[in-house]
Amino acid sequence: MKPLNDSPQVSSRPLTSALDIGTATYVKLLMRFRRRIESGEWPVDQQIPSLEALVEETGVARATVRHALSFLESEGLIGRYRGRGTFVLRRPVSEVFYDIPTDWHTLVDQTPEIDIEWLATATVNDAIPVSHPGGTLSPSGYQYFRRLQRHNQIPYFLGISYLEQSLFKKIGKKPFNTPAPMRVLQKHAGDRLGRAEQTITATTADPEISTLLQLAIHAPVMVVSRTVFDVDKVVIYESTGIFRADFVRVRNVLREGPG
Repeated sequence: MKPLNDSPQVSSRPLTSALDIGTATYVKLLMRFRRRIESGEWPVDQQIPSLEALVEETGVARATVRHALSFLESEGLIGRYRGRGTFVLRRPVSEVFYDIPTDWHTLVDQTPEIDIEWLATATVNDAIPVSHPGGTLSPSGYQYFRRLQRHNQIPYFLGISYLEQSLFKKIGKKPFNTPAPMRVLQKHAGDRLGRAEQTITATTADPEISTLLQLAIHAPVMVVSRTVFDVDKVVIYESTGIFRADFVRVRNVLREGPG
């Protein structure tokens, strides 16, 4: 078995697109309006300010405000009625789009409604970055994945993953078109599964991340690192997920109450 390397380098394709400032603006508006519904500032069954009033308040283009409202409508939070205006239909189930799972059961069972875009995939025979110590690398090498996930067309997650090559040959690429890789591992790795660890940290977006997630440079992001070992302590899956901080949260029950 190969020992874990603390600082390996794995190349990825260069990024050439520029930051879409217009998109970043409508996402900020979307989150602002969504929080108003969540907080009750815009009550259910009540009319929200007119498009013209929102344009004047925010100081952005009419089309940008309309675009943000269209996403609230697609979530079923508001309804626009000709001749009557726009009304709040319901509050969001959560003030964020995604709760970062903190246990294996949730990771396996989660089914977020998202779209996946594959950015890159390649075979890696060299050492890979591993975020949690206490294991060894597989001699078979790894398959590298780079994927972008969207909710209502808004990119909120960049995932970089490494799957043991022998498992990849068994599973293939198609099952990873879903947002639940741990479910795929549970199904296909079976009795091989051993320890799994997760670490969550906060940082800011560099130019590449800001472009992919449509954020301002240095905007806050959450980084979720996961390592799955087999029963022989061989790394079979390693991933780094970068989330928009305004789309996610981490929530735990620290203590159950009586009853």
